[in-house]
Amino acid sequence: MSTPYVTAPGPLGARINLSRFVREQAQRAKDDLGFGWIGTPEAPSTYPQLRAAFAHSKATAEPLPVSNLYCDDTVFMEPGDNVAFRFWHDTSHCRFGLSFSLPDEWELTLWHLEQLERAGLGPATREYQLLRLDLFGQIILLGIAGRFPFNQGEFTRTCAEIGLDAGILRELRRVS
Repeated sequence: MSTPYVTAPGPLGARINLSRFVREQAQRAKDDLGFGWIGTPEAPSTYPQLRAAFAHSKATAEPLPVSNLYCDDTVFMEPGDNVAFRFWHDTSHCRFGLSFSLPDEWELTLWHLEQLERAGLGPATREYQLLRLDLFGQIILLGIAGRFPFNQGEFTRTCAEIGLDAGILRELRRVS
């Protein structure tokens, strides 16, 4: 059983709690599944590739390859926290039979937020709002522009500062 979260003031405290939360969720998934993860740039990038890698890890207990690209600046504290989130997220896709389609990503995001709320970090917390902005913001951007934010951390901070709608518009107007 984990220690209750203490909501620290400011975005830094929320990021610390979110990082702890995703590490705990990834560890729980690892324990349940019988395999862990390894960060690599050659991770599966399509749903069929992920399903095959998941099945392989399940059969062999070898770590699941998870993308470690673009993890330097995220809503989490360390790049490894983002990789841990991706492991939890990717294995959840497979466990629930949810593809990479936008409706399935939306459903999975709602589930992730429900888990955060169950951990004591509900909608009124900064942690919940940051994760909500990060995940839903990326889905909306992907749906509109067909891409992820150029800088995930900056995108989430912008959305937290000026709102989701204006943050998405600002990202849409960015040029790589």
